[in-house]
Amino acid sequence: MLSLQVVTINPDYKVNICTYQIYTAALIICGAVSLLIALWAGRMNAGRLPKWERLPRNRNIGVILAFLCLLWCVPQAKPIVWEFLLAWLYPLVFAFTVLSFLFLDYLFSRALGGFFILLTYYFVHEAFTFHTPLTALLAVSCWVLGIAGLFFSGKPHLLRDFIRKIAGSARIRYITCFYFVFFGVLCLALGIIHATRS
Repeated sequence: MLSLQVVTINPDYKVNICTYQIYTAALIICGAVSLLIALWAGRMNAGRLPKWERLPRNRNIGVILAFLCLLWCVPQAKPIVWEFLLAWLYPLVFAFTVLSFLFLDYLFSRALGGFFILLTYYFVHEAFTFHTPLTALLAVSCWVLGIAGLFFSGKPHLLRDFIRKIAGSARIRYITCFYFVFFGVLCLALGIIHATRS
C-alpha cells in the first residue's frame, strides 16, 4: 500500500508524493514513447504501409487500449454520476469493453483517440497543479494530441488516412517526426526536472 506522504516543492506548496511521482513517471514514459513514434514515422514508406495501415482496425490491440481508457474514465466519472450508478462503474467498464470488441470497427483508432484526449486532460491539469516549467508550451503541445484524438475518435478512418499520408508525403512525415521529437524531448526534460526537485 502506497503511503500518503507529502513532498515539498516550495515552502507554500505541498502535494501527495504518490500523485507527484506518477506524474513525473508519466512525463518520462510519454517522452520516450513519443520519440519511438517519431522513429516509426520517420521510417514509414510505401513498402511498410500495407502492414501499418491495418493497425487502426486492429481489435486485439484496440480492446486492450479501450479497456485501459475506460478504467481511466472511472475516477473522472465518479463525481458526476448518480450515486446508485457508482457501484456499476467498474462492471460497466468490462461490459463496454466486450461490446466494443464485438461491435466497433476501427477499435484501435477509437481507443487511441480516447487515450489522446485523456492524456491531454491529465497533463494539462497536473502541469498547473505541480507548477511545471513551460506549462503553456506543454499545454499547447498536448492540445495537438487532444484535437487529433477528437478526430480519431469521431472519424476513426482518419488514422488510417493519416498513416497513408505519412507514407506518401515527405512533408507530412517530416512534420510528424518534428512534432513527436519536440513533444518527446519536452516531456523528458520536464519529467527529469520534476524528478530532481526536492
